Amino acid sequence: MTSSDLRSQLETLLALLLEEREKAKQLDMAGLQQVVEAKQALVAALNPQPEEVAGLEGLLRQIDQENRRNAFLLWTGLNWVRDLMGFFGQAAMPQVYGGSGQSCALTQGGRLLSGKV
Repeated sequence: MTSSDLRSQLETLLALLLEEREKAKQLDMAGLQQVVEAKQALVAALNPQPEEVAGLEGLLRQIDQENRRNAFLLWTGLNWVRDLMGFFGQAAMPQVYGGSGQSCALTQGGRLLSGKV
């Protein structure tokens, strides 16, 4: 693989990472899936040798930074969804005391099921 071919593939990867972030921000899941598949195919095809990467350190650093930004965006979004699901799954009823004197939560469903959102 020539240096110009490798540079071209790395620039394509960088463009895919930027497009991936835009699709994630727009919540375009179909578009995001297409970009992820294209990115995976490109990464699988990349197999640079150490001597081929000489002079591309800046581009590789930029790719690493954009990949980390995307990972943080998706991780933050996932945690936000988990927090929301936890909130809506919490019991709307207060804890009560059972027959043994121990406190227990009523299990009649969460906030969504009880209608007390």
